[in-house]
Amino acid sequence: MGPATRIAAKDLKLRIRDRSAFILGIFAPLVLAFIFKLVFGGVFGATSLDLRFGAVDLDDTEVSQSFREILGDLDSEGILALTDYDDADEAEAAIGEGQIDAYYLIETGMEAAALAGEEFDIRIIGDVDAPTSTQIAASIAEQYGAGVAGVQLAVATSFHLLDGPPPPESATWGQEAAARGASYALTDVTTETRQLDGTTYFAAGMAVFFLFFTVQFGVIGLLEEQRDGTLARLLAAPIRRTSVITAKALLSFWLGVISLGVLILATRFLMGATWGPPLGVALLAVAGVFSAVSIMGLVASVAKTPEGAGNLGAIIAVILGMLGGTFFPVGQGDDLLSKLTYLTPHAWFMEGLAEISGGAEWTAALPAVGALLAFSLILGSIGWTLLRRRIAT
Repeated sequence: MGPATRIAAKDLKLRIRDRSAFILGIFAPLVLAFIFKLVFGGVFGATSLDLRFGAVDLDDTEVSQSFREILGDLDSEGILALTDYDDADEAEAAIGEGQIDAYYLIETGMEAAALAGEEFDIRIIGDVDAPTSTQIAASIAEQYGAGVAGVQLAVATSFHLLDGPPPPESATWGQEAAARGASYALTDVTTETRQLDGTTYFAAGMAVFFLFFTVQFGVIGLLEEQRDGTLARLLAAPIRRTSVITAKALLSFWLGVISLGVLILATRFLMGATWGPPLGVALLAVAGVFSAVSIMGLVASVAKTPEGAGNLGAIIAVILGMLGGTFFPVGQGDDLLSKLTYLTPHAWFMEGLAEISGGAEWTAALPAVGALLAFSLILGSIGWTLLRRRIAT
């Protein structure tokens, strides 16, 4: 065990005894993650709709049944749940009992209107407490009607060009138009930006936010040693001066890894957070700790006192945390704020986690890991140089 490791191990025991690192590194973020989950619940993250529709077909013709078949196909695909009712009173009673959110009322005369090339109505009656489901039901009906209207126009144009009435064998064009108008296609779309579910979002956000407070205990310890006069005795020992800086960096790194590790396991089993493949999470955690140590080390190198370093570090940690989206998503699309958020390690940590928590391979986290290591290399080099000059004087 080298001098730097022995010094870091001694400091770690001291930090564990005073429990301050435990409070900031584990207790506070865990409690806040629980609170945010309870307060905001499913505001952020993926949500699913439970679409329960009914259908009342008073026309009972081939055209009306074509629309009913489309609803049945959507039911079989698991997009919605459909229930048939004999009349409107039965369907409205089902809405009142909370069995369905809305129902389609197909009144008598739909087929006759379609065959005549006229407009027809499909009424949607929905629960006042389920406006989203009702709007989705209306959108399905509108798309169906738009498709039928398009075919009606095409057929009418053909009749006009033929300069004569439709032949007898074309009497079934209305059914064909209805079937074609009601067609749909389900397409898998890969999103460019993935999003964490609510529980994981708050767990990860609080973990990386408080990480920057936790690692301060190591790097600021160098200023405390300087203030208390113990740094001079360490530098007088037969060890390299850089071993002292390395020891403080090691302490910060160990505290950060312990904090993130405990929080990841705790939120996984206590809150049901979905972190993703262990290897990808481990790489993100280690890279995130490196970036936090580098930034806080840079802060310590420019501060004059431990108190000043703590205050400046807290300000920077809060600004970076808010800009990085640890409390709530920041920026949308291609606006300036969306670009500025990637100037923070927090945003890269959250993005890397979002990529792998949804089922992707651990390699999907590598771009974010690379960005975090870039923060560490650039800022860490500057902080290391300034700290070496500081203890050399």
